[in-house]
Amino acid sequence: MATTTYIGFFRAAPDSPANAAWRDTGKFPPTLAKLVNEFPSKLPKTCKLIGSWGVGGGPSVIIVEAESYSDLQHIGFYYAGWLEFDWRPTASIPRDN
Repeated sequence: MATTTYIGFFRAAPDSPANAAWRDTGKFPPTLAKLVNEFPSKLPKTCKLIGSWGVGGGPSVIIVEAESYSDLQHIGFYYAGWLEFDWRPTASIPRDN
């Protein structure tokens, strides 16, 4: 099956415990850190993590190759209550070389 590369913009959900932890302690919540560290091993076989970057003051970014939208739903469910995602498929841009 063909894969599509998706860019996901994410940030803490409005009611995420991460918001209170960052505000009160200035630290990354240990529970969320555990989720992040275990994330690659929790992906379905049809989904590949390309990279993820935190951006201060704006949404952070994750890039994955996925066979179906259910792969993206899996990521959303995995981080439910912590993070919200906005997924965008990518497309190749023709170039004259």
